Amino acid sequence: MKYNNIFKSMIIGGAVVALAGCSENSWNEDYLDGFEVPPVSSNVETLDYTLTADDYKNVAANPANVALAKSKGLSKQLSAVGSNGYFTDEIPAKDYLPAYMDSILFPYFALNDGSAINLTYKQSQAVPELITQVDAAEMATVSDDEYKEVWGSTSAYAKAFTPERPASSYLPRLLSQRFPEAVSGDYVLISYNEAEVEPDFENGVITPIKDVKIGETYNVQGFVTAICAQGYILSDDSGSLLVYVGRDFVADNYKIGQMIALNGTGSKYNGGLQMSIISENVVGSEIYGYPAPIELDGAAMNTYRDEFVAANKEGKGKMGIYVKFTANVISTGNYTNFVVEGAETKCSAYQPTEATKALFTKGEDAVITGYMMSVNLDRNTGEPTYLNFIITSVNGTATAPMAEDNPYVPAPTPVESVPANSLYTYNGSAWSLASNVVTLTNDDYIAMGQKYGNLSGTLPETLLPVFLKNKFPYALADDVKYVAYKYYGSDKSATVRCKELTYNGSEWVMNTNVDVVTEQYVKTKGSWMFNPNVTISIPNVRQSEPGLTFYQTTVDWVKANEGEGYIDRGNSEFFSGCSAYYCNVNHDISQVEKYASSMWPDMTQSVVIPKMRENFLYVTMPATLKALYPEANLIDGYTQPIVYEIDYVTYYGSSAYDGQSGNVNDTVRYEVTGKADFKLIYSTWLGGEVKGE
Repeated sequence: MKYNNIFKSMIIGGAVVALAGCSENSWNEDYLDGFEVPPVSSNVETLDYTLTADDYKNVAANPANVALAKSKGLSKQLSAVGSNGYFTDEIPAKDYLPAYMDSILFPYFALNDGSAINLTYKQSQAVPELITQVDAAEMATVSDDEYKEVWGSTSAYAKAFTPERPASSYLPRLLSQRFPEAVSGDYVLISYNEAEVEPDFENGVITPIKDVKIGETYNVQGFVTAICAQGYILSDDSGSLLVYVGRDFVADNYKIGQMIALNGTGSKYNGGLQMSIISENVVGSEIYGYPAPIELDGAAMNTYRDEFVAANKEGKGKMGIYVKFTANVISTGNYTNFVVEGAETKCSAYQPTEATKALFTKGEDAVITGYMMSVNLDRNTGEPTYLNFIITSVNGTATAPMAEDNPYVPAPTPVESVPANSLYTYNGSAWSLASNVVTLTNDDYIAMGQKYGNLSGTLPETLLPVFLKNKFPYALADDVKYVAYKYYGSDKSATVRCKELTYNGSEWVMNTNVDVVTEQYVKTKGSWMFNPNVTISIPNVRQSEPGLTFYQTTVDWVKANEGEGYIDRGNSEFFSGCSAYYCNVNHDISQVEKYASSMWPDMTQSVVIPKMRENFLYVTMPATLKALYPEANLIDGYTQPIVYEIDYVTYYGSSAYDGQSGNVNDTVRYEVTGKADFKLIYSTWLGGEVKGE
């Protein structure tokens, strides 16, 4: 990993400075009702900070950053910054850090204007485009509805691909439907199940009611559409039949609209189709909507009666018919009977519930809906005596309660399967398997000892080289492989990661493609912004930071490069006047004469002081900056001058020079022109701006 430590932190005034609060209450009014910020100190602070994994996630989730990335078509790339924990050329820190630093989630958002943070973060190198694309991959799982589409059925389906229905034959179409706005270069890691055998649909096949035969056992499924005291009418799209239980039937346990999966045997009674129960399960319910009933008059009643009579004589069972008619009630109670004008046979409510009986009044006409489901025959003559109906309503009043809406979800047919996943890529017109990437499979994770189907922490760095060595035992030196895998982060979420590994002839080596960068951000007018300029403020306080370190660096350089004759007590030099002890620039001519006269043949003040100034401006300060800031350099894409400013104190003592004596505040500025290369651009000694240097 390459480290690019551009700026070092400095401690202002050698004192511990408390964090300053924000001077405005606006965000508190929005987020902390009733809270007021305490008075703000005028102090500013310069400190170091390294982004954490949570910081990268917060940068990616920041609303302003999300909007910015969306406007540039870089939403996926921004999301990848949050999951990968590093910035990229497409998502540069300079553009996306300020908005996050201005938010309350940033630990130092409340520092005062003028404060500076030397912020360290991870920056991707020239990452191969393939890695960037895979790192931005969506994760998807084949859904129940998609498996139903694969199997072409909403009931006879399995939640798996099989040899007859391989994933490779269906995933391209499913991905096109799932991601209609995909663009060329998009990747998706799709998870699904694979089975080595075909599912057995025979045991779970649903038989339409119209195909039920007497004496045969079937699985049927339908809605309860009418209830009597000894059973219920079960209806599907093909027809209706009576599920007969007998005296043990509890009508209160059933409601109209319940969906029942029934295993039973076909039977008949008086020409009507029935089933007995072997097993039944309520698998759902809905507010049932009846079809339009067949409206009967006397003649129609006679016609349908004859059909039930014929079925009875032939030993068959006819499905129930949903009808509506008007009849006169001739008896009530357990034997609720009624007659229809023009009908040759009386009608009877078959095993009515107490609720049904209560709806009839003897001698009155009633509008009846229900299911005609059998006919009674005289034992001696064989002539029809009663047409039997299971009633659903009388004069518009329902005979049984309606179930609540709880839609049925068909269960898939069980089949032994294992989890699998594949990486697919879109070329602008179709999805295909990403053959240029090695994607970890479920078996790979298991072989690595990872039972959850992902990698976490530093496992990729440890396991992927071993994985490739086993998978490609005959690799040649300089072979390169890209490996995609699921990564489980500290935030308990999984993302897609891709790593590049190169074989060096004996082992696979991972290319991290990440630099560590430190840059300065300064708070100005209430907002943080990238600012590579560095200000070194050195107060005239004995043996205090940052002057102690700064000037000692100068003293050591003078001793090594100009000679020990300029050095006093190891902490001051009189080549340019820097004192690490007093933390000032000593241009008191009497002190020069006392400690370094051997180095200055002509001790005339007008000769020595100008030369010491020249040495300071053009020799020792550039050398000191180079020693302390070796990585200072021009920054790609940053067009403003990068300036290093030194604010210091010059001491002249009582020997006035150029109208100045005692302690005088001075400033010098240098522009960065290359790596650790500094050009003088400003000096108070030279009257301000320096041109042509």
